[in-house]
Amino acid sequence: MNLLNRLPAFIYGFAIAALLAGCVQNPVTGKKDFLLVSEDWELQVGAQQYLPLRQSQGGDYVVDPGVEAYVRSIGQRLAAQSDRKLPYEFHVINDSTPNAWALPGGKISINRGLLVKLKNESELAAVLGHEIVHSAAKHGAKGQTRGIGLQLGVLTASVVGAREGYGQQAQLLSSVGAQIINSQYGQGAELEADHFGMTYMSRAGFDPQGAVGLQRTFVELSKGQQSNTLTRLFASHPPSQLRVEENIKTARSLAPGGTVGEASYKKAMARLYKSQKAYDAYDKAQVAFKNKKISEASSLLKTAIRLEPREAHFHSLQGDIALSQNNLSTAKRNFDKAIGLNQEFFYYYLQRGKIFEQQNNAKAAQADYATSMKLLPTTAAQLGLGQFAEKQGNLQVAKRYYAMAAQAQGQEAEKAKAALMRLDPPQSNDSRLLVRQGLNRNGNFVIELINQTSRPVTNVQLGLRMNANAPQRVQTLRNRIPAGQRYVFDTGQKMSRATADQVRVVILKAEIAG
Repeated sequence: MNLLNRLPAFIYGFAIAALLAGCVQNPVTGKKDFLLVSEDWELQVGAQQYLPLRQSQGGDYVVDPGVEAYVRSIGQRLAAQSDRKLPYEFHVINDSTPNAWALPGGKISINRGLLVKLKNESELAAVLGHEIVHSAAKHGAKGQTRGIGLQLGVLTASVVGAREGYGQQAQLLSSVGAQIINSQYGQGAELEADHFGMTYMSRAGFDPQGAVGLQRTFVELSKGQQSNTLTRLFASHPPSQLRVEENIKTARSLAPGGTVGEASYKKAMARLYKSQKAYDAYDKAQVAFKNKKISEASSLLKTAIRLEPREAHFHSLQGDIALSQNNLSTAKRNFDKAIGLNQEFFYYYLQRGKIFEQQNNAKAAQADYATSMKLLPTTAAQLGLGQFAEKQGNLQVAKRYYAMAAQAQGQEAEKAKAALMRLDPPQSNDSRLLVRQGLNRNGNFVIELINQTSRPVTNVQLGLRMNANAPQRVQTLRNRIPAGQRYVFDTGQKMSRATADQVRVVILKAEIAG
């Protein structure tokens, strides 16, 4: 029997009322939008996932702090003109891929690789204004309502950074943010972001023609061989001749003139332009290292460091090369150097923690793993911290770390599952299932179960209660949930977000499978 088909009739009336309440006025367009997520949700997603998403893509660019300060100043000038007041933030990600994205709640990032392709201040304003509108006009929230990226639980992040490895096995608080920044907005949202972004540009004193020139450049690049370098940007912000034409119309409707800022832009980006050959060499070195061409990678890195000695990523890759050759002392010096240049990137601490562990320096390894976890949770750090806790006799702490690591995939996750098996005797009936709930893309109420044990679980008995005074409904799931895996049960019942939030789901019973 369907889990919800016996719910009282008044619940469905309440659901309809909640759906109607989901229509809110868009602060940018003035139109009524249907939303199943609140402003609190937007602010929470932005605040919780901004740092880990930046970390998983290469971290912030810190070699020349003036670059980010300049971007922030342009962004805040535009944000001051926004029709929606949010805690706007602007960061530059240390990644050569030309890209920019916005999270709900006003959290905006632009890659180093896109900055070097822009020609002037007005083009930068066009990019940032566009992203501001995505946040201000609730495009991420509307995507969530449509079901774009609704995933419950802790998932392995799909965002891969500058080097294939920064995003690997990184566990974000959820994958919602990762999917928002990788999802393609609809044409209407893109045109809306262009139009109002140009309006903000004009209000802030920038020449809106910068948006026209920017889109013309992107349309041309999308036709040629250079489009390979712009794949990620075009995937989420597809250029088109229609966008060019609409931007021309918008520019005509706005006050003419405004700052172009070619000289000021080139001055602010001078170090980035100067060090571009260094990053080109580094990007090639990454490919060479991945293909086990150690000599070639080392030679390219020497060139990169000579041209830009203060880039921590270059020294980090040197550390990876030394670590691959089991040269621990050299690798440690490289990661020490990287951390000395940039103390706010998880990967340097994670790798140095592995070195300390191999050198039997438990205290230092734990400290580095813990620091890396604060910046970005990873399976490797969770496994390492679990192993140290187990050695110290803190078995509950160890099992907690192992359970987190076991939810991922790969060799380290398998080690964590094996450790859980060792610490939990087979006769234990403690299932430790994590239960979550929400709506899927079809608006159906779904229940997610995460098996945090080392053994499969089956015959899960769920209790569902609409409120404290309502009778409890019981449903038994016969599905087998493997160790460390998740299972989402679709009840088939459509309901509003407000109604779903009132439902309380508890686990009444679960069996350890043989």
